[in-house]
Amino acid sequence: MDSPAPDPEEGQVEGAKPRAKSVLDAPVLRRRQPRGDAGAVGSIGTALTRVAVVLLSTVNAVMWEVYTQAPFMAALWAAIAISFVGWMIYERRR
Repeated sequence: MDSPAPDPEEGQVEGAKPRAKSVLDAPVLRRRQPRGDAGAVGSIGTALTRVAVVLLSTVNAVMWEVYTQAPFMAALWAAIAISFVGWMIYERRR
């Protein structure tokens, strides 16, 4: 049973993975690429999410007006939907 002796300077066993020299070198803390750069699939998902936000905001505006008869909240939700559409157009042009 010939086990490798640990290196006293490094504190490692021969043949083992090297340890990180500092906390910032640890693989857990390395920065990964964002998932938003996924290409066409990511842009389709983003577009569907934006359409869902506009649709749900519009439904919310209608519900506030029809069921609770609160025109202020209905106007607020309508403004959110309209501003989100404006932001989508702005992003599309950039």
